[in-house]
Amino acid sequence: MQKTIKISKPYIEEGKSNIFEKSVKLCADITMENPNNNKLETKKCYYEFEEKYKEYLCVTRSDAFVMGLLSSALETGNNIEFIAPISERLYYQLTTYYIPILSKYNATYPVYPIKLIGPHNNKEIQNEKKVATGCSGGIDSFYTILKNGQNCITKEHKLTHLVYSSSGTLDNVEQRMTSTFKNTYEEVKKLATDCHLDTIGCYNNLFEFYKFPYKAFNMFYTTTFGSVAFALQKLINIYYASAGETIESINFDLTKTDGHDSSVFDIFTLFCMNTENLSFYSSGMECSRIEREEYIADYLPMKKHLMICGVKYFCKEERKHLKNCSLCSKCLRTMTDFYAFGKLDSLKDVMDINNFLKHKTKYIGKMMGQQKISYVRDMKETAKKNNIKIPFGSYIYLWCWYLPIKKLRKIFKNSLLARKIYYKFDLDYKLDGYRGEKFEVYKDKVKSKRK
Repeated sequence: MQKTIKISKPYIEEGKSNIFEKSVKLCADITMENPNNNKLETKKCYYEFEEKYKEYLCVTRSDAFVMGLLSSALETGNNIEFIAPISERLYYQLTTYYIPILSKYNATYPVYPIKLIGPHNNKEIQNEKKVATGCSGGIDSFYTILKNGQNCITKEHKLTHLVYSSSGTLDNVEQRMTSTFKNTYEEVKKLATDCHLDTIGCYNNLFEFYKFPYKAFNMFYTTTFGSVAFALQKLINIYYASAGETIESINFDLTKTDGHDSSVFDIFTLFCMNTENLSFYSSGMECSRIEREEYIADYLPMKKHLMICGVKYFCKEERKHLKNCSLCSKCLRTMTDFYAFGKLDSLKDVMDINNFLKHKTKYIGKMMGQQKISYVRDMKETAKKNNIKIPFGSYIYLWCWYLPIKKLRKIFKNSLLARKIYYKFDLDYKLDGYRGEKFEVYKDKVKSKRK
């Protein structure tokens, strides 16, 4: 018999919070088998906002919780059963297109052909017709903000709100997650002020319903991130999801996309997420990442607030004060791209460009060794077009150092002895500049072996 995730009727909860001074939560009780310990549990799933958003929370639909848990269900083979209806168009698109296509064509990370069990409703929900986008403060976010903000070609589609959600933290230590959320949210509010936009903060506990490390969460994140908009269906009418890839990359078989995630078919996913009163758009699929970087290179809020680093809180103390660690793969990719089209100085207030220039031969080699093929190709073509020479030494670093290290990591990634040596000598800090979530996985494996 196929397992089931059961979702109660949504309800609102108010009270004290360590996230917001005054908060309100859209909640539902979830009964499911915990994917981390295989025990049947009933836990509260919630989306937490500042109290002022209470009137916009949608308790008449299960949309937010179905979308928030969808990737977990696909990964574990759980049907989803709900009491409150979901939007009829959403139900049709998920069951007719999204679930069958993903379960049939995705070879990289197998998912199951699950069922959605429960009522559906096509009645339009009245809302304030606001226009929002998820904002991490990264390149793709700033492209969406500029393109659909001050440069928007129609009034109806012009941005009004930036949404910052905890969904992308991909951690399993709540204290660290809440700290990261609060610090980043403060930065996003400053960014929004400079862009003349309002801010919505959302802390949720969706991570508790996913298997750690969060492969499905990370691979199929569009539905999870978009679930925040469903929670606020009385406020939001249009939601932009910032594209990570271009339309030319579209393929449901991720083994054929040079290591990309489901963002390569965002335009399909977002079509399947549209409802009678909420429209999703993929912003940026019409151009490459480096073209987006060039588009925003002179945008003043970007120069002041760019936050593309996801690991600075894992770095050593001397780097945690920086907006971006300037050592991880995302930071190096961004600095290398801006260097390739001659705008590296645009990043001087948000990244350690002096350190990059001092070690640019090594760092460019590292970028070419760690990043996706399309990113490296675009960087090389852009550098050539702008008469920027890539140091010959970068290729030596690439072939004689970074590619061999990448190979060794694949060979020894499941060896506890190799991991013990790796962490004993701080090789993660020496090679990458930070200690990430894989260290938590290593500690869990060590504990399991001792039992």
